[in-house]
Amino acid sequence: MFFRIFQHVLPQAKAWRLIVEKQLRQFFQGLTVLGEDVKSFADYVFLDLFPQSTRELDAWEKQFGLVQVLTDEQARRDRLEATWKATGGQDPRYIEDTLRAAGFDVYVHEWWQTPVVGTPTPKNPLLVLNDGVNPLQYIANCGAQKANCGYSEAICGATNQPTGYPLVNKIYSALVTAVCGSAHMISGSAVAICGAREAEYTQKRYVIPNDVDKWPFFLYIGGAAYPDKAEVPATRRNEFETLCLKICPTQQWLGMLVEYV
Repeated sequence: MFFRIFQHVLPQAKAWRLIVEKQLRQFFQGLTVLGEDVKSFADYVFLDLFPQSTRELDAWEKQFGLVQVLTDEQARRDRLEATWKATGGQDPRYIEDTLRAAGFDVYVHEWWQTPVVGTPTPKNPLLVLNDGVNPLQYIANCGAQKANCGYSEAICGATNQPTGYPLVNKIYSALVTAVCGSAHMISGSAVAICGAREAEYTQKRYVIPNDVDKWPFFLYIGGAAYPDKAEVPATRRNEFETLCLKICPTQQWLGMLVEYV
């Protein structure tokens, strides 16, 4: 290709004709090697546009805000490609496919009980999610069916401690560590200023509503079968939660049936 370019730019004269076996032809053929470097550079720049071939993997991860916790390069490229292709959507299948393409082995479950007969019955989030506020759920009251002999929960007053958690927003506020009259107000303490704050933050807590009419606004993310839990690497927890909040409908509360390992 570069040899033909040289032929076009040379003067239209007999002396400059690049005929076979002419030393001038050999000279310009030698120069084409330099042009190949330019062509290769341009080709590599084009390949930088694709997640699976880019040389600038670190730069693209920074562009998309992907935390560099993965050590396997192919896993990083797959995660980048999934983020790159995400175009937005509201249906559970899109959400599930996006999360799984990002490397998270999770499944999305709708709010209703299955099988559906007539009007759908919403799942009770209080049975699977723990907000740290609501009390334990009693699953075997005296006289109830599950209190009969042979049931695994056949103990009067048995309770269920949910292991999932609700995810709504990740809003943090600073902790007030020194108020007037507190122990931190001792002379010489680093925070001995009324109302002083340390660099400690607490995440806002959301209380699961007891109103059954609000339960259809929950979307559950967990294992293949509800309410089984899925495993997510602990090092990717923040990335996982951020992605969930990013792609899920804003009117939904997320029921996270996830174990971080």
